[in-house]
Amino acid sequence: MKTSAQAERDQQRRARRREANENHRRRFHRNLLKAGLLLEKEQTLSERRSLHYLKLSAPWDLLVYYAEELCIRAPLQAQPNPDNNASDRFLQRLHLPNPMYQYVPNKPLDYYTCAFRRSKLQRFLGSDFHATYFTNTQRSRIVYEVLSRTMYGKRKHAEVGIERMLKEGIYTAAFPPHEGPYEMPEYEVALESLNPRQILYRYWASWSQWYKYQPLDHIREYFGEKVAIYFAWLGFYTAWLLPAAVVGTGIFVSGLLTMGSNTVAQQVCDSGKEFLMCPLCDTCKTWYISEICPMAKVGYLFDHPGTVFFSIFMSFWAVTFLEYWKRKNATLAHHWDCMDFQEDEEPPRPEFAAMAPQMEQNPITGVKEPYFPERARLSRILTGSMVIVIMLCVVMIFLVSVIMYRGIVSMMMYHTGNSILMTQAGNIANISSTMVNLVLILLMSQVYTSLAEKLTRW
Repeated sequence: MKTSAQAERDQQRRARRREANENHRRRFHRNLLKAGLLLEKEQTLSERRSLHYLKLSAPWDLLVYYAEELCIRAPLQAQPNPDNNASDRFLQRLHLPNPMYQYVPNKPLDYYTCAFRRSKLQRFLGSDFHATYFTNTQRSRIVYEVLSRTMYGKRKHAEVGIERMLKEGIYTAAFPPHEGPYEMPEYEVALESLNPRQILYRYWASWSQWYKYQPLDHIREYFGEKVAIYFAWLGFYTAWLLPAAVVGTGIFVSGLLTMGSNTVAQQVCDSGKEFLMCPLCDTCKTWYISEICPMAKVGYLFDHPGTVFFSIFMSFWAVTFLEYWKRKNATLAHHWDCMDFQEDEEPPRPEFAAMAPQMEQNPITGVKEPYFPERARLSRILTGSMVIVIMLCVVMIFLVSVIMYRGIVSMMMYHTGNSILMTQAGNIANISSTMVNLVLILLMSQVYTSLAEKLTRW
């Protein structure tokens, strides 16, 4: 139990922490105002607690500045946006109905685009309508960029950005609000009058639409390219799993039907006490091969001539799936104007820019960027290398430990005297060691992530 002195010290520590967080928030708010954002504070009261909201909005001048800074793609000319589904085209050639097709209203147009330039604003499509020129996704991206670059503490400690403030508990959450309700109106309305969230809820997020084509352009318009490409991959992968599942199920059923006619299993089961087997260890007893009759039958399900065909089929399936996904991914990236975005247009990380001691001209692009001289990088490189070597040693220790564990479990199974455990000692040791290895991998992944974040911010 805590003493009164310890409780008082904890209370003082929490009070100092709350005061420091409040100071960080005030400084952060001042810097947001200097950056050009508009701030609106709101408070909601309940019986248990009060919630403080800070609503942010970006004026036109700020949007235009960061649109050029972030190389946001701006529309030059609209063009039709036809559906592009290979299965739909295939069924049309065969003059067959397509149950996966569905009409989704308000499909976004396709545009010829280029990087935004303020000096050429009048040449871009819709530049006269400031309220609707930038999409909500682009506005959210610009506001998030401002939040990521804004200082809230000391520069030498890289106290910058909303992500670090969330991790340190200065703010509880930061998120863009949704666009209107998702519930469908109770009265009959035209489909074209639905908001984007209602359209996605009805034509995409509903269980009844599980077999329909995903409205990827609507998803991209609402959530952005990153989320849209993820769901495109998810749908593509799920569709390609269908032939693999059909072939695998057929081969498993064929093995189940022919299990009784397996010559090897029949010989093992009918041998009785004809074949006496040698002991599996120095202290083990002799045993009859007929004792493994159930395992011989079950093993046939996963090791018969059909499984050889399935392994060959899956090899070709994996290669074909990968190549077709590369084509699909390139098609979507070209369609959404995000080809090679990270290599060409992604700006320096805000924390890196805040800690960089100087600016240097990039010899490739000719643009001045934050730069760490070699002397400043040397200590970080050495520290990172030492951490990597230490983690490699830890991994080797775990690897040797798993191998030793496998041998110990095998010996324990042999010493039980149980014929089933003795005959399956190798399988039990392999399966249990695999589970131990999985647990170690999951634990170490948490350590890797934490170390990577600390080394990246340092």
